[in-house]
Amino acid sequence: MYNYNTMELNKIYDFEEHIRTLNYLVIYPDKSTKFYKSLRKITEDICVDYTTISKKLKDDDSCYVTSRVDDYMYYVKKMKFVV
Repeated sequence: MYNYNTMELNKIYDFEEHIRTLNYLVIYPDKSTKFYKSLRKITEDICVDYTTISKKLKDDDSCYVTSRVDDYMYYVKKMKFVV
């Protein structure tokens, strides 16, 4: 059972504020997903330069990128939540 006293998002306002920070979705090759606040944070995790991702997202709201370190492909989508 959940201990609601320790939950950080317990009001609609808290959820909305958090949702506004979810700017990018990344789908990993193992089918896992993760949301990110910035492209620089994505770079830290998948080893694809943030400028490369930014250029690819300039024309579209999603792209595929490949890490030079491990040669894995990742899907990156720019999110726009309306709350």
